[in-house]
Amino acid sequence: MPTSEHKPPQPSARITPPQKPRTLRDSLWTGLKWTITALFLVYLIASFQRTEFNFYTLISGGKDIKRVMYDLVHPDLSWVERDADGEVVLSRKTGEPKPGTVPVLLDQMNETVMMSLVGTLLSVLLSFPLSFLAARNLTKGSAAGQLAYNSVRFIFNVLRAFPPIILAIIFVFMVGPGPFPGVLALALHSIGMLGKLFSEAIESVDLAPVEAVRATGASNNLIVWFGILPQVLPQFVAFSLYRWDINIRMSIILGIVGAGGIGFLLDQYIRLFQYQKASTCFLIILVAVTILDWGSSWLRERMG
Repeated sequence: MPTSEHKPPQPSARITPPQKPRTLRDSLWTGLKWTITALFLVYLIASFQRTEFNFYTLISGGKDIKRVMYDLVHPDLSWVERDADGEVVLSRKTGEPKPGTVPVLLDQMNETVMMSLVGTLLSVLLSFPLSFLAARNLTKGSAAGQLAYNSVRFIFNVLRAFPPIILAIIFVFMVGPGPFPGVLALALHSIGMLGKLFSEAIESVDLAPVEAVRATGASNNLIVWFGILPQVLPQFVAFSLYRWDINIRMSIILGIVGAGGIGFLLDQYIRLFQYQKASTCFLIILVAVTILDWGSSWLRERMG
């Protein structure tokens, strides 16, 4: 009986598609990418040179680093001021002991929080009505509405363009040092930020409730009150709390340019090489910001 041989299957020949010929456009694009990469590397090397980045400079200052680190890990936790002999210094006016580093910094930290709170509140009160004029879905359909939309949007963009520290420098020059210029700087910059966030929240509302309220013959104010506000109010509160959280940190920096708060003392301590007091300043800032951050997050979760 004849047997049939089972031949193993022959591998099929692999057919490779013809390669697309490179065009002049492909060659130019490849050359452009390599040119951009080379320019970036050159700019990166120049950046290291321009910023004077040097490990040797860091290592050669070892003695100063040890002294600074020693002072930073030994903060000044005094509650009353003492002289070189350790005696309590009394106030000439009241005869009571002068407050030490801790109570002075706690008072300045309290001023910093107050600055951020007032600045945030002012920005919320001003950006709230303006945000409705900056919402496209509420201003389209008329020339006056389009003019209001473009004007308010332009104001928001201008206010966001200037960092708070630049605004603080301007206001310190105008009204003098203290917490007031810091409040103005925080408020103006926050108007631009919150106005943008508020208007975008309004633009994303569900129009069905709005149309339902409009169908009842309600006025524009009632449409906003009953059709839009219930949808955006939780977002407004969350944005405001988040902005306050940012302003607390920002107000610390503003003190460096004379805009009040604990940042002013921190700058003075560092300039006078009083690193133990600066360490106390860092510690109080860390504790205060951590507590306020936790509280702000907790409120945002509850409001959400």
